[in-house]
Amino acid sequence: MRHSASVLAEALSDLGASLGFSALALEVARTGEAFWVGFFAALGYLTLGPLLFLSPWVERQGLARALLKLRLARGLLFLPLLFLPREAALLVLYSYPLMVLTDLAVVAWEGLLVRRDRGRLAERSGKLYAAWQVGGLAGTALGPVLFVLHPALPYLLSTGILLLAWTLLRSDLLGEEERKEGEAKPEGLGRALRRLLACTPLRPYLLISLFFTLAHALTTALLGLLVLRAGTPEAFFGLVFALKSLGYALGSYFAGRVPLALAFRLGPLGAALGGMGFLLPFPLLLAAPPLLGLAVALLSTHLRAVRGWLLPGVGLAPGLAAIRALLYGAGALGGLGAGVLGQGDPSLPLLLGASGFLALLPFTLGPLHPKRLEALRQRAEQGP
Repeated sequence: MRHSASVLAEALSDLGASLGFSALALEVARTGEAFWVGFFAALGYLTLGPLLFLSPWVERQGLARALLKLRLARGLLFLPLLFLPREAALLVLYSYPLMVLTDLAVVAWEGLLVRRDRGRLAERSGKLYAAWQVGGLAGTALGPVLFVLHPALPYLLSTGILLLAWTLLRSDLLGEEERKEGEAKPEGLGRALRRLLACTPLRPYLLISLFFTLAHALTTALLGLLVLRAGTPEAFFGLVFALKSLGYALGSYFAGRVPLALAFRLGPLGAALGGMGFLLPFPLLLAAPPLLGLAVALLSTHLRAVRGWLLPGVGLAPGLAAIRALLYGAGALGGLGAGVLGQGDPSLPLLLGASGFLALLPFTLGPLHPKRLEALRQRAEQGP
């Protein structure tokens, strides 16, 4: 598997998907039906059920083969959006299988990276997530523009780009044999979950990941309110979040080149400072989004790598799906908590989240100590 070719294919894939999703979000918003607009925004969290129950299928198919099938299905399913009645309920419900396919493909991708080269997980997963971020950022910006030019344009272009990306990915993965580790027969969901929870070395890093996700959700849930309260002109509103996405892309891409000691010692400080920077008035506030995105991407990439080093070799897809479900739950809890805590003062959840980032620093004396992490990385490179 030539990773650079796969990264290019995935950047195109997320560009195509974001074109379609952003146009779809605009269409739903134009209906003026608040319930379906809100439901569309929350729908991504409702993929957890299918994610858990379909992950054993991903394992049975073989990660590379399943990934290709999922990407092809997503590409083909954007085309019927041209012919559906423009009703909010129908458009939102139709988007659900597209979201499920997207999340299942992430599970397949993460499993492939873990299975192929655990020692270089931070570098490889960082570049992949950066490609998704850049493609998504471009697609989100272009989708509504294309829709204004012609309502069919974003969906046609989305389908074309997605099928092109699938072709590139297929040529890169063609002939890729799935290397079976441990048992030859893939595990079911229940057994994989029991194996995951029974993995004692993984537990502290899973708890740290959940805590980090909760802190991130608390910090970012109400940023839109804080940005406007800081006096940011509405014309610059989108720029703030584009800068945050740019920081995330850069942090993901260069994470593999940042030593573990720096990542886990400076990352929490950068995330906390970036979060609290949103309390500054405009235009000083513009320095905060890229710093927050950079630090969060650095931490999340290295935490993902550490989890990958420790994951059991069998039942990868169900195990990764379970971790993803737990992280989604922590993110949803943080978002809901921010909504409750921020009713009186929207800066309160941000300050609580920034404090949560700083609370990660003591872990550098224990589970996140550089020497301990380096030993885990070397053990992962050596294999079972």
